[in-house]
Amino acid sequence: MPEKTVREMNAVEKMHHSLAAKIFRATVTGCILLGLVTLIVGLGLYTYTLSGQIIRHAFDLTRSAAGTAAISSDNISVAKDVMSIYRGLSSDEKLLCGSEEYRSFYSSVDTGAGSDHEMLIRVLRNFAADNDINYIYIAMYDEETSAMVYIADPDPTAPLYPGDWEVVSRDGMMKFLEWDGTGMLYDIGRTARYGWMCTTGVPITDENGEICAFVLADVMTDKVISGMKTFALQVSLSVLIITAVVAIALANHMRKKISVPIDQIANAAERYVSDRRDGKLDIDHFAMLNIRTGDEIENLCLVMAGMEQDLAAIEDDLTKITAEKERISTELDLARRIQTAMLPHIFPPFPEKKEFEVFASMDPAKEVGGDFYDFFLVDDDHLCLVMADVSGKGIPAALFMMVSKIILQSCAMLGQDPAAILSKTNEAICSNNQAEMFVTAWVGILELSTGKLIASSAGHEYPIIKRPGSCYEVLKDKHGFVIGGMPQTKYQDYELHLEPGTDLFLYTDGLPEATRSDKVMFGLDRICAVLNESADRHPNEILTSVTRAVEEFVGEEEQFDDLTMLCFHYYGPDQGGGNSVKQITVNATVDSITDVTKFIDDELKKLGCPIKTQSQIDIAIDELVNNVASYAYAPGSGDLTVQFEFIESSRTAAITFIDSGLPFDPVAAADPDVTLPAEDRGVGGLGIFLVKKTMDNVVYKYLDGKNVLRIEKRI
Repeated sequence: MPEKTVREMNAVEKMHHSLAAKIFRATVTGCILLGLVTLIVGLGLYTYTLSGQIIRHAFDLTRSAAGTAAISSDNISVAKDVMSIYRGLSSDEKLLCGSEEYRSFYSSVDTGAGSDHEMLIRVLRNFAADNDINYIYIAMYDEETSAMVYIADPDPTAPLYPGDWEVVSRDGMMKFLEWDGTGMLYDIGRTARYGWMCTTGVPITDENGEICAFVLADVMTDKVISGMKTFALQVSLSVLIITAVVAIALANHMRKKISVPIDQIANAAERYVSDRRDGKLDIDHFAMLNIRTGDEIENLCLVMAGMEQDLAAIEDDLTKITAEKERISTELDLARRIQTAMLPHIFPPFPEKKEFEVFASMDPAKEVGGDFYDFFLVDDDHLCLVMADVSGKGIPAALFMMVSKIILQSCAMLGQDPAAILSKTNEAICSNNQAEMFVTAWVGILELSTGKLIASSAGHEYPIIKRPGSCYEVLKDKHGFVIGGMPQTKYQDYELHLEPGTDLFLYTDGLPEATRSDKVMFGLDRICAVLNESADRHPNEILTSVTRAVEEFVGEEEQFDDLTMLCFHYYGPDQGGGNSVKQITVNATVDSITDVTKFIDDELKKLGCPIKTQSQIDIAIDELVNNVASYAYAPGSGDLTVQFEFIESSRTAAITFIDSGLPFDPVAAADPDVTLPAEDRGVGGLGIFLVKKTMDNVVYKYLDGKNVLRIEKRI
């Protein structure tokens, strides 16, 4: 595969990697391989046939020569005389082969004119001259010495005399000596003198059937090799010509039948995308091609044409669906904002009330939820707390939640006890509950001056309470039936006395039923454990700790139900004194940090504030005044008012910073990831992060065109 894509290639590269070029190369390769196979098979058949013809021709000549020699002379006697002398020589005498001394051993063999030996030479020489054969001669194999002993050699240029010998292959020798008379007798081998050659022979036997000698003919392989070269050249040229013709013809055919239609489909796809981008929607790009190849390419074109039509319909549907989703999303966002506005969301909600602190949160499982909380003053001395959960989720639950909240608050403002509030709310909802939805609710009314709490539950989760000096524990109160489930349901009140320092934690079932991947729920025990770990913290920090614990518990699992919580701390009745507010107004400059710090430190020293706590407050003052001086009025200037308030009941110092600069909520900024190296973190954010970590509570509001930031720290 090329490293570049087709779109990145130039014209030459595209031609090299084109489908037509690949087909051409594949065709050439196939033809060459086919030619090589044909050449190998042809050479084998040719060699086998030609060798067989030469061997048969040589064998027939030796057989004819043997017959003629037997008639014209006594070849048996000559052969026996020569072999008798050879076998009678010693090993050392045999090594004299080729010398005059060695030939003198065979002087008794008559080789003169008219002798049998001379007649054999004449017959063999005539056969060699009249027939296409290299050598023909008479010799005998000696098994003991693995030698071939020459009897009669007609070669006029370098004749071998009777008794001359040479070592031969034992396997070839035994093939001749052990021949059974069937088929042709021959042996193909390599000799030191002549190289590769084929030797055929016919045995000469005496009256007892014993072999006395062989008429042998040597055929050199040069004719076979020459014929093979000629054949290979002819086949190679034929293969090259056929390969070129077939490759060109097939490449042109494949280009017309495959490459061109595929290119047409690809170009049509590009035009389709381009026209869609330009808003041209009425062109049938693939149907216009009219490809009629009768194969998969035609089917591909038809599929693409159908796909184009389907995509056009799908795009129309998607446009409508997208518009509808955007409309629904806008409406859901509006519903979420309306629902959020319906719930108390400014904290602390009653800054003038020193008897208690309350914080609450609602995290819906969907865009909007069915849970709700509420707290409001029925009169100056009575606070109503509400925690409720509507059955179901989403828009229906949110609508039912708003109706239930309004009805419940209206009933509460009549000054009745919680049981009566739940009863009237139940009757109002049951009177027209066609959706057959229901609400679980807990309602409590606290008398601030005495700490007396009267509460009632309509099938809601148990509240969790922490009394001074003890741990958080589940308060298993009496449950009535759910609101909206049955008309004329009666509810019961129960009474609690909240001592100063008592905490009350309310929640919906989404908290204990938060489930992780192994189907284990968060449960009441874990809730109490987290609350006890955060027992000395501000209510806002307690809610944050519980939320973080739930998130760590469920991990990546999707939130199944709304998560709603309320944490209430009772300081006790407001006895006056000790809660007076003191303030200082300075120019919003860095130089004013010293004045503000001195003003606060003087008040803290009067209260016996520990040095460590005072240092933490001083650091927070430095950061917050510096932020106002740097950003609030830039590039101009303005005033900064700093208020100090000591809340005696909780031993809490509250410091409020007020400026008229640009609206900015530092609390809403995301905390920096302090686990990263300094060079990998974004600039800024560490100062506010430090303030939030060291103070018990940090709250921002934008009221009457002013930034109001309040920090609290127990001393």
